[in-house]
Amino acid sequence: MSLSPAALRVLHAVAATLVADGAPDLSDRVARKIDVLPRAADRAELDLLLRLFESRVINFLLAGIPQPFTRMSSERRERYLRGWATSRIPQRRKAFQALKRLTTATHYTTAGVGRTIGYPGPLGPPPSTPKPIRPLAITRDTTLDCDVVIIGSGAGGGVVAGELATRGKDVVVLEKGGYRNEADFTHVEGEALETLYDAGGLLTSRDLGLLVLQGSTLGGGTVINYTTSFRTPDAVRDEWASRHDLPHFAGPEFTGSLDAVAQRIAVNTAHDTPSGRDQVLIRGLERLGWHQGSLPRDVRGCSQDDACGYCGFGCRRGAKQSTLITYLQDAASRGARIVVDCDARRIVLEHSRALGVVARVTREGQTHTLTVRARAVVVAGGSIHSPALLLRSGVALPALGRHLALHPATAVLAEMDEDVRPWTGTIQPRYSDQFADLSDGYGFKFETAPLHPSLQALSAPWESAAQHQARVAQLPHTALVGILLRDRFGGRVTIDRDGYPVVDYRLSRYDGRHLRLGLETAAELLEAAGARVIWAPLARFVGYQPGGSRARQDWLARVDAAGWGPNELLLVTFHQMASCRMGSSARSSVVDAENRVWGMQNLFVADASTFPSASGVNPMLTVMAIAHRAASIIAAH
Repeated sequence: MSLSPAALRVLHAVAATLVADGAPDLSDRVARKIDVLPRAADRAELDLLLRLFESRVINFLLAGIPQPFTRMSSERRERYLRGWATSRIPQRRKAFQALKRLTTATHYTTAGVGRTIGYPGPLGPPPSTPKPIRPLAITRDTTLDCDVVIIGSGAGGGVVAGELATRGKDVVVLEKGGYRNEADFTHVEGEALETLYDAGGLLTSRDLGLLVLQGSTLGGGTVINYTTSFRTPDAVRDEWASRHDLPHFAGPEFTGSLDAVAQRIAVNTAHDTPSGRDQVLIRGLERLGWHQGSLPRDVRGCSQDDACGYCGFGCRRGAKQSTLITYLQDAASRGARIVVDCDARRIVLEHSRALGVVARVTREGQTHTLTVRARAVVVAGGSIHSPALLLRSGVALPALGRHLALHPATAVLAEMDEDVRPWTGTIQPRYSDQFADLSDGYGFKFETAPLHPSLQALSAPWESAAQHQARVAQLPHTALVGILLRDRFGGRVTIDRDGYPVVDYRLSRYDGRHLRLGLETAAELLEAAGARVIWAPLARFVGYQPGGSRARQDWLARVDAAGWGPNELLLVTFHQMASCRMGSSARSSVVDAENRVWGMQNLFVADASTFPSASGVNPMLTVMAIAHRAASIIAAH
């Protein structure tokens, strides 16, 4: 294990304090999660933190308790951790959230634990669906030759692969994750996070202020997303065309690509039967007279029943039209070679020309080097990994890794009298754009999301083990209104000394004002829907019972007092964009209007990182349309 014996002893005491009824091996399971954190610096930081908990001097200075953590009484341990959770020192809040998230999420996503809070877990075993794609087995150091090598297989890479293979090109696809299909979707939450999500669902910004949830499996985010398939808004297309000098976004060419991909993945609004959580959303919107609409989804024959809420862990019924069962299947059936568990380390560049890719393939515990020589290289690893790969490869452009947009998301939650069962039912059938344009096209959407134990545990404030457990146990009666912010001012992706991506992001004051209004209006919506208690996912519990003329305003003042800084309010991102943005100048962008990296021959980027700015809507269809157009350009070259 990466943790020292001294740190492991402290972790055992911390886990027992955070989760009073946790299994005896809880700390061991948390330690194993720390072992697989991608960055060595994060593992070392956690080891040091835990060992510092044993320092009498530090504990006296920080908490007024001159004892090692392991020798404190349970009451003192809880007081000690509460002090870290709400400290004015950002580093202490970061340390607390790291331990709280790792421990409580590990506990509540363990098979069977959810039943103690009324959560049923998987609804039976997965089907025995055959795997139609046969990935290429790499059993030794290998060199491949092809026309085009594509790094990534999600909304960008999958579409490029399918389109180019259909045009007769010899295609190789490299995917960092594994290959899992319906037969592997166990719907055990902890297992799904470990096998389908990047970094096991533990990827964050450097300061832990934002949890980054993105797919890492064949098919990428399209396998685990919520099927939301908004077209790029006309106002955003016009903005990209005019402000970034990219006229094709406003023209028929891009419209044609949107139409083509929407048809291929069967985008429709016929599957919009409200789940329990959406019934709460709709009731509040109707009573307030606010906008609502049916949300377009990429599904065929979706049953819209209890099993649908588990779609974030993979669609067992094959209703979700991910690239796994559409474009990648198209590519494989036309001879494309697909390599999984393949980490692309660098692009081979010579005299400003891309010649191929060097990657590492891990198979049955063995790692082999894969070299792919190609006439063109397409980077489609997403807005975190694409800039990191270009940086590792020596690409030097002023905008590379900058302007990262993340659609920071949070929610206001509520206890309802009714049995909401927020983990189940149709995923995101409705939305509201009531506040989508507050200023120059920037604002926020209201959407819901399935609430499984991990998100409930992450959202619930921790003030004691008993208090946290009681809050999590309200899951069956919990409703939420999700706030999806279109952020105007972004962050940055860099790489550490090992070449691993590091995300730096801080919510701007401009975006923070919109987010604050989002919390206020989401609470108003839940009041209208009949909420019993309304609360926010802050480090300490800040809630209220509706009633009285100033109840909501008093609550909002207490939210302000609790703080909006990193690790004070839970922020999550499901959408990562704009870190290799498209533009008309190498000074301010990374790729040109044809998706080609400035100053490079035969090197293209085709994923959400090429967005000139945040899209303001769930980005999958926009990514696919950009990739569809890019494939035509690459084929012509």
